Amino acid sequence: MARVTPPAHGAGVLSVEVTGRCDRACTHCYNAWAAGAPRPADLPADALVALVRDVLAQSGLSAVQLTGGEPTLRDDLPAILEGLRPHVRSLSMVTDGARLDAAWVARLKELRVAPVQPTLLAADRDAHDRLKGAACFDATVDALARLVAAGVPTSVAFVCTRETAPHFHDVLELAFALGVRSVAFARLCSAGAGAAAGPDLRPTPEQLDACLASAERAVARLGLRVHVAISLPLCAAPPERYPHLAFGRCAVSGGAPGYTLDPQGRLRACSISPTVLGDLTRESWSTVMERARAGYLARMAEVPPPCQGCSYVARCGGGCRESALAALGDLAHADPLALPG
Repeated sequence: MARVTPPAHGAGVLSVEVTGRCDRACTHCYNAWAAGAPRPADLPADALVALVRDVLAQSGLSAVQLTGGEPTLRDDLPAILEGLRPHVRSLSMVTDGARLDAAWVARLKELRVAPVQPTLLAADRDAHDRLKGAACFDATVDALARLVAAGVPTSVAFVCTRETAPHFHDVLELAFALGVRSVAFARLCSAGAGAAAGPDLRPTPEQLDACLASAERAVARLGLRVHVAISLPLCAAPPERYPHLAFGRCAVSGGAPGYTLDPQGRLRACSISPTVLGDLTRESWSTVMERARAGYLARMAEVPPPCQGCSYVARCGGGCRESALAALGDLAHADPLALPG
């Protein structure tokens, strides 16, 4: 059975879900509680900071990304940022962006939070707000302009679904017009609300190709940096078609998970996964990792039967293994975005 080794000291990023609260209603949300699971309670700021510092010391990780839910819904978020900043190599944040007023932007710059990654699902106000389930387009665009003007490293996040795919070209153009030079392209992950929505939310192969082709042109002609943020099954996105784009493999199956700490201090192997590896308020990192490497991580590293023999599998690992598990019921299947056969 395949075995997975932990990251080298200092390698990798610990994602910290500082809250499960969110006042948006994205149909693609991968959080387990978006599909009806109990929403975890938030640890107090001082307890959360102490726990994250302890996890970093035990794991050797040195970069933290704050996420949620929506991080800016916590009134004590500044205290969390200030508590973590001296103890990390890098500190970044994923956010809806709509609450980032001038004072917030100044604080993020002072604390060297970078990159800050607001989400744009469309370049059209009505479409974006419909896809987000809230009137937030204008505030998010204003925040992006403030971040760029202040010199805060900024990246736009985009999630490709059947609903959002037609808007990606215009999102790239809007990002460029705003002065943003980095875009994170994430495919739909069939977890949380994304799994509950079923196959109708998945982008078609033609839509996926059109989005990646737009990204390829944006990199080549505009100098944008487009990062394919979540592993794709490369049979559906042959990398030779997009020579300016970088494709990785699923971090969980590849042996360097993007570990995620939930608001209660429970550890998962990635932000997509609902599987709790252990409670770090009660167990040590080494205890949780020993159990995970012998069980969950080893299972995730196995190549799914439909992908065995594929020339791309060493690079993509069959795509997102959690999406296969959530959408198709077990790990014998490839990523639901993989081409049949």
